[in-house]
Amino acid sequence: MNESKSVASNELTSGKVERTTLKLSDKLKISSNIQQGNKFSLNKSITTVEVRKSKKRKNIDEAARSSLLLQNNDIDGNSEDKNSLTIQEQISRMNALQNASNNEKREELSSDSNKHIEEEVISVKAEVEQPVDVVLPNDNLLIESDSSEKVIVDPVTDSEHADKDVQDVVMLDEFVSSNLDDAGDQKNGDQSDDISDLLEHKGIEGKKLKKYEKEHEEKKGNPKKVMSNNTYTKHVKLVIEEELEEDNNKQVIKNYRSKKNRVTNRSVKNKITRKVLIPNKITVQELANSMSERVKDVQQVLYQITGKHDIKLTDYLDSDQASIIVEAFNHTFKLVDNAKLENDLYSDGNNMELIPRAPVVTVMGHVDHGKTSLLDAIRESNVVDGEFKGITQHIGAYQITLNGDKKITFIDTPGHEAFAAMRAHGTNVTDIVVLVVAADDGIMPQTIESINHVKAANVAMIVAVNKIDKHDADLDRITNALLQHGVVAESLGGDVIVVPVSAKEKINLDQLKSSILLIADLLELKAVYNTRASGTVIESKVDKNCGVVATLIVQKGTLKVGDIIVAGNQAYGRVRNMFNADGGSEKVAIPSMPVKVFGLNNVPNFGTSFIVVDSEKQARELINYRQDLLNVELSKQPAIDKSNVLLYDMVDELNVILKCDVMGSIEAICYSIGKITHKDIRVNILYKGVGNITKSDVLLAETSNSIILAFNVKTDTQVKELAKQKNIEIKHYFVIYDIIDDIKKILTGMLKPLKQEVQIGTLSVRKVFSVGNNGSVLGCYVTSGLVKKGALVKLVRNNNIIHEGKIKVLRRFKDDVKEVTAGFECGILLDYSKEIYPESDVMNIFEIVEEIRVIQ
Repeated sequence: MNESKSVASNELTSGKVERTTLKLSDKLKISSNIQQGNKFSLNKSITTVEVRKSKKRKNIDEAARSSLLLQNNDIDGNSEDKNSLTIQEQISRMNALQNASNNEKREELSSDSNKHIEEEVISVKAEVEQPVDVVLPNDNLLIESDSSEKVIVDPVTDSEHADKDVQDVVMLDEFVSSNLDDAGDQKNGDQSDDISDLLEHKGIEGKKLKKYEKEHEEKKGNPKKVMSNNTYTKHVKLVIEEELEEDNNKQVIKNYRSKKNRVTNRSVKNKITRKVLIPNKITVQELANSMSERVKDVQQVLYQITGKHDIKLTDYLDSDQASIIVEAFNHTFKLVDNAKLENDLYSDGNNMELIPRAPVVTVMGHVDHGKTSLLDAIRESNVVDGEFKGITQHIGAYQITLNGDKKITFIDTPGHEAFAAMRAHGTNVTDIVVLVVAADDGIMPQTIESINHVKAANVAMIVAVNKIDKHDADLDRITNALLQHGVVAESLGGDVIVVPVSAKEKINLDQLKSSILLIADLLELKAVYNTRASGTVIESKVDKNCGVVATLIVQKGTLKVGDIIVAGNQAYGRVRNMFNADGGSEKVAIPSMPVKVFGLNNVPNFGTSFIVVDSEKQARELINYRQDLLNVELSKQPAIDKSNVLLYDMVDELNVILKCDVMGSIEAICYSIGKITHKDIRVNILYKGVGNITKSDVLLAETSNSIILAFNVKTDTQVKELAKQKNIEIKHYFVIYDIIDDIKKILTGMLKPLKQEVQIGTLSVRKVFSVGNNGSVLGCYVTSGLVKKGALVKLVRNNNIIHEGKIKVLRRFKDDVKEVTAGFECGILLDYSKEIYPESDVMNIFEIVEEIRVIQ
């Protein structure tokens, strides 16, 4: 091999084995064709080479054995031989050094010499024991084992790098060899001088060696090993490894740091980054669910932001706080303005075509004036017979077709005062109001209320004077009465059409229809068809077979089966089926068309608006936004005055569980109950809902000591048996009048009688017979009224009441009597033991009278 030194072990012509000194940073690369007889242990890329001395050499001094270094070989043969001492020569020299003169001075010098040599050997051994890689040249390497076997390892071809690395350690090899030479020369008698020179030389070189050791330790980060005082050791091991161990150490550190990061930040390297939608307000629980993070972690971050300890899951966060928390968990966010979402839903596009639509007509008026009968006559139906006692208690919507293609939508509202809110909602969705007035009754309270609703809604009105066929009907009296309330008929120069009709005899029904169509044409009613549907909930209920059923009127857009709608702030769902007022199935509902829809998750309140949304997720977001607005409004309400809490708790309560057939009935009954007010008693509607009576209603009534009011709903046999066992009263009603009257009777029975003190007589004291601990025996004269046994006595002195008590005993002469009238004398025993003055003291006699109170 040209211009390179051989770092392998070769046999010279003299038969001696030439050894090569290896540097600590050299890399060992061993080819795969290793002889089977070698004793190396190979595992993947790691090769461990163990060098042991033969048994005959195991007593060699550690300083000599640790300093066995391989000598560099000059491959070219041109350079001088720099072979280090053989092992036998080094052993001889060390034995000579140990058998030196017993002179005290020599022993001291020899001891110092050995000490320095040991320090050098320790440093060399510390470096040798570090994992090293040795790069072998092309020649073969001879490594001597315990059995003195020669293992030939095929070298790699990169000998130039190996040669360069080996040259760096030649100086250290020569330094140790020279130290051993100097120690061996002491046998010639010049030991004292040589040792002095050796110490001087080693002092200089020792500093260099210590500097080298210090730099090596700082680089490796390993503490310097301290060698035992025992200079003999059993084995000398040279471990040569590849860089995998260092990589393993790096991996351990990396795993530790990764684990530490997981503990502190709860973050994993492969953690999924989520995009969180943040509305105007969001609860802690909702935010944690959106990020798929633990609630405790979110609360901890929130505590760092706000400093608050009492953070609840239901606490609301604004968008700024929520965005900071999302970023703390390394997620991304997007702000969602739900107010903008709702505005966008209700906004129309620029190129929306307006198409004529059918008029929506609401029939209003006083109870029993024939509103439903008039609608039946127009529709040629018989709805009124289905009403209990002929009284409408639900709002209804119907659509009829006139003249082939003309359509009119009618809304029938109840006339009872309890349905004032229902009538108000009816005017909000209507275009024309037909005010029905009975010709025999005239203007009634609900008639006046309906007129006020029409004025407030600013809608057109037609007056239908019904029951014109009766003998006492007076049309002029009706028109004059309407004039007093601001309704001027056309006959009196106004703009309100008055049509005399008879639902029973079907008189002038065509004239009424023509009047409606005429006003509709004048109003030019139009709507957008090609947009998302929106409108109003007219009525809602729960059907045991179909679930939630809602009656809707579409005011804009087109509603189709499969659309997802949101109604109010609590109900949403996909439209499964649609039916018209006659029970026919519909696939599409256009503006002004009333339909019954199935598929909502909850019962919406009547009068609330509905709108079609794009997805159920958007529906939930809109519901949450509306509920947040409601919560804000509720939070603005004034708090209960704590000074009145005690008085409030002293008021008796009637706990009620209300179950009705439709939401409109619930609101009507609640409205009527709310008008029943009394300072000493109140009605507490503990629960209200739509549907039949269930077992849970009975159990709730038992727990809360309530009565169950069932309006137009049924009770199953099992529920009745349970209510009988629990002694729970269930009251069924079919007319709203009856339920209100019954509640008043129940409240009247719960009211405590009003107790009053009524003065019934006056006594004057004539004589005091005795005064003791048991009371005073007095002789009295009844000056006015009468006195009764057990009556209340107030002892008055100088216009001041000094005692109040009862008459224990009342006698006339020796007989016990119940009462004594005016003008007679009597004796009484009064529970008063202090002094009484007959001339100035007067006793007034009172009786407690109870007054029964009635809820009007």
